[in-house]
Amino acid sequence: MNFLLTPPSGFMITRMTEQIDQFFRPDGTLISIPVKLHKKLAVLRHIASELSPDTKYPEKHLNEIIAKFHPDTAALRRYMIEYGILKRDGESVYWLANEGLSS
Repeated sequence: MNFLLTPPSGFMITRMTEQIDQFFRPDGTLISIPVKLHKKLAVLRHIASELSPDTKYPEKHLNEIIAKFHPDTAALRRYMIEYGILKRDGESVYWLANEGLSS
């Protein structure tokens, strides 16, 4: 017998929030970058949620936003590009890639 279990509304969001909370201090700064891909993506999406979808960010401005979470801005930028959360042009201007924010 197969049963299809549907989690309560908001369950997955709450569960992922609980999983990524362990990577953030109470002040919102990132303790460490997760190794497991699904947790890393959740953390990167959380950081990217600080960005406006209609704004293009020069690298310096993007670094200022990312630095509020973690000093290794280059690594976090690279990961966000690699996993399709951000896009970049040839002049180091960044913007959110809509497809990278979906689960």
